[in-house]
Amino acid sequence: MSLTIESMSVRVLRAPLRDRVPMSFSSLTARHSVLVTVGAGGVTGTGESWVNYPEWGWRERLATLDGLRPLVLGADADDPATLMADLAARLRGVARQWGAPGPLWQALSGIDMALWDLLGRVRGLPVAALLARTPPGDASPTTVRAYGSGVGPTDVALLTERALGLGLPAVKIKVGFGEETDLATIREVRAVAGAGLEVFADANQAWDPDTARRMCRLLSEYGVAWFEEPLDGDRTEDLKELAESTGVALAGGENVYGAESYAERLALPALAHIQPDPSKTAGISLSDAIGRMPGTARLSPHCYGGAPTLAAAAHLVAAAPRPGWVELDLRDNPLRTGIAAPMPLDGDGLIHVPTTPGLGVDYDEQALAHYTHAALDGRSV
Repeated sequence: MSLTIESMSVRVLRAPLRDRVPMSFSSLTARHSVLVTVGAGGVTGTGESWVNYPEWGWRERLATLDGLRPLVLGADADDPATLMADLAARLRGVARQWGAPGPLWQALSGIDMALWDLLGRVRGLPVAALLARTPPGDASPTTVRAYGSGVGPTDVALLTERALGLGLPAVKIKVGFGEETDLATIREVRAVAGAGLEVFADANQAWDPDTARRMCRLLSEYGVAWFEEPLDGDRTEDLKELAESTGVALAGGENVYGAESYAERLALPALAHIQPDPSKTAGISLSDAIGRMPGTARLSPHCYGGAPTLAAAAHLVAAAPRPGWVELDLRDNPLRTGIAAPMPLDGDGLIHVPTTPGLGVDYDEQALAHYTHAALDGRSV
């Protein structure tokens, strides 16, 4: 079956933040989302390209997607994984000369997500069913585990209580702000939630090896289950040494590009969760392939974007042979909750995977118009 791509459009959404979202390396002052929409045979599908950093990243993404559009138009959308592999191979030299594999993968990820949404809508199947390759009559899981992320170093009690109110069984704290601040964060989480709440920690590559060893040991005393991107540089050999010297479990993958690099990371015995981002590093196609690579790590996609990325993450986990967690940002993000109906949670911290065709995200056109900041044609409002 041929499904020729006839159109591709892009729009940038922006929602200013009243309060900054702190990270160990920077802060978010606004939420941004780049929506990529592809069309074929009168049907459209929409994906998202990650542009959280830098603040001006959305301008680069418009230019990159404009450059990629001639390669996409006229291509066959019936096999997104093959198309993305072909585009990635074709652009490898460009990325090397540009010194920008990240921006190219981020743009390709948005296109890939849109293609899976399109394919599901054309075939009348949710993306999870397409990925699972199950026989007729079988079904992918309809719910997947979710944890709350983004706790700390500010609003710790508020966000922990929010997680508890949603019935989430786990939260991820932001660390890398200094020993005193990081310990204050975990202590406040425990004071609010007690010992029953599972806790993970994300350092966003803030620590050198000595600091990482010390902080992993200190935070482990409070029951932190795994450490995400603990080391500056995120080198596999350094992560291996850290795990061997401390005995901690590791997670990571949101800043890894290419199948070979993911395979190397999956060879780490201490890696508990592999975290490709379907809007940033791997699209849906490579994220799914990563979850099927040899190893023991569970697929727990990185997810710090808008409504399409959250839906994509849920579909990926539902179809994975080693399903992990879906990341649910606890901080306010109208580009996740204000442009489409929020994905429902039950009281046990399970998120319901959409069962309608494609990603299962139905957009509020008025809300999209309200948050639209720019478009591929240069229009700005």
